[in-house]
Amino acid sequence: MSALNAFDGTDEPVRPTLGGRKRRLNMENHRKQILKKVRHSGGAMFPMVGCKHKAAMGVCQAERLSPDDLMINFNQFYDRPNKVEQDREILHLLDITPVKRQRKQIEDISKRKDRTISVKYSLFCKSHPEKVPVCKATFVKVFGISKDRVTRVAQYYGTTAEARPERRGGARHSEEHNRRRQLIVEHIQSFTCRASHYGRRGAPGRKYLPSDLNVLKMHELFEAQSHAQTSYSLYYSVFSKDFNLGFGHPATDACTDCAKYKIRITDPNLTEAEKRMESAVFILHRRRARVFYDLLGRVAEEHVTLCFDMMQNIVLPKTPIGQAYYSRQLYLYLFGVVVHHGEKSHQTKDDVHLYVWQENEGRKDSNMIASALSDCLKVQLHQKVGRSRGLRLFSDSCYGQNKNMNMVSMLMELRNSFPNLKIEHTFPVRGHSFLPADRVFGRIEQKIKKEETILLPEAYYAILKQFGHVHVYGTDWKGLDFKSATKACVKAQKSFKISEARMLDLSTNKVGVKTSYNGEYSFYSVLKRGKCWANLKPEVIPKQTSVKAAKKHDVLALLEAIDGHWPPPLKTKIHQGGGPGRVACNETD
Repeated sequence: MSALNAFDGTDEPVRPTLGGRKRRLNMENHRKQILKKVRHSGGAMFPMVGCKHKAAMGVCQAERLSPDDLMINFNQFYDRPNKVEQDREILHLLDITPVKRQRKQIEDISKRKDRTISVKYSLFCKSHPEKVPVCKATFVKVFGISKDRVTRVAQYYGTTAEARPERRGGARHSEEHNRRRQLIVEHIQSFTCRASHYGRRGAPGRKYLPSDLNVLKMHELFEAQSHAQTSYSLYYSVFSKDFNLGFGHPATDACTDCAKYKIRITDPNLTEAEKRMESAVFILHRRRARVFYDLLGRVAEEHVTLCFDMMQNIVLPKTPIGQAYYSRQLYLYLFGVVVHHGEKSHQTKDDVHLYVWQENEGRKDSNMIASALSDCLKVQLHQKVGRSRGLRLFSDSCYGQNKNMNMVSMLMELRNSFPNLKIEHTFPVRGHSFLPADRVFGRIEQKIKKEETILLPEAYYAILKQFGHVHVYGTDWKGLDFKSATKACVKAQKSFKISEARMLDLSTNKVGVKTSYNGEYSFYSVLKRGKCWANLKPEVIPKQTSVKAAKKHDVLALLEAIDGHWPPPLKTKIHQGGGPGRVACNETD
């Protein structure tokens, strides 16, 4: 399931992953394994004759073998891929026959070696048509192996008339162990998980189990269900190495209706029929919420899809001293716009535009939101929007920021720059507004948490530049008074409630409204008589503060408390009005 499908918190089955939360032990680079590879590949060994026998005086004809002959035998042996194949190569060079007569040269029976087989050793030779007989000492010296290994190969063949199989390793209870591991895997797969829509932590693909679970509880449930005594260490090993799972935290921004239905379904006073009815209503609610994400994932060709939202207020200055906990602080506002390319797309830095302004520079209202979005569409994305046939906008339903006539007026005024552009604005079901912009905010928040002290806005800007293009208010963009311009052109009394709209069509001079995703648009004229959208001329808003006198007092006191920790250059900048000390405030506040 893609990351987009996790925005609405949809549960999904648990699946094993190739790379678990913890890495598996890789034995390939261990010293023991390296020595084993060298031993079985003939590394650091050189074939040589291991005796001084003369060819004319005994059975051993090793004197006839040249260095090339020794190397041929050596390479032919170590070209075999494993020990079993090498043992078969040894067997081809042995002549094994049963012992025909036991010599009683040793009177003490306890010291007598009762051999059952007789073994003759030989090696290949280029100049000799047949194999050359050698002694055991030379045979093992040429291959660099032990005498016991040759003896085991010969004795096994003498007893069974077959090549010696692999006898090393193999736990006696390996089958039972594997069966238990498979039972644990199946038990973990019986749970459901979901992705974190904020993506604040964990690697890609990491999923989260319910917050009321932990590995110990899951292990106890497994033992109770399977009636099998399994160690906790084995269960934890499977959980951490075969799955990329974590445990979520209790939701703090959950949908009100979802929480209500979950409580109703578990109400013991309800009958089974009433519970089924509540479950059906709950499923219908989730399906309606799901439509928003289906529409978000359907990125059409020659259309631009934008998601935008406000991040949680960022405090300024950020300091670890205790006084900051009790003091009012300045806010740095962050408005994010993300270009969305589809369900399986990845966010890049070029797709993210971050608009920032301080609390003492402007309010956090629909004017600033509309101004920032207007700058993004007309300036930053001018070429992209100009080449497209349609603009698809997705945001939450916050009436004070996104879902109001000031935003509608801004988008209608945008058509003066792009006359043939079709504009559609879609809003989610309340409580299910997890957008791609939230993932950007999550990564930014994770980065900010690692910084102990941030004194100036420029330090925040440096962090934000790691995640997208940063546009600073007053330097890169200006605020426009769409609120006053809307009052001059738009009727105060309208025949529809914009708060009930699920989708808006702003492709014509009339406002198209749909109260459900599958319904039909109803178009309404909202302009005053004699007015047109070309008359909408918003003026530039001067910088204005919303900081009250009490907050100003707290901020200045906090700056004074941490003044000793500041280097001289920062003090100079503060007093010159370049930092958080620049707090304007009306005398009447």
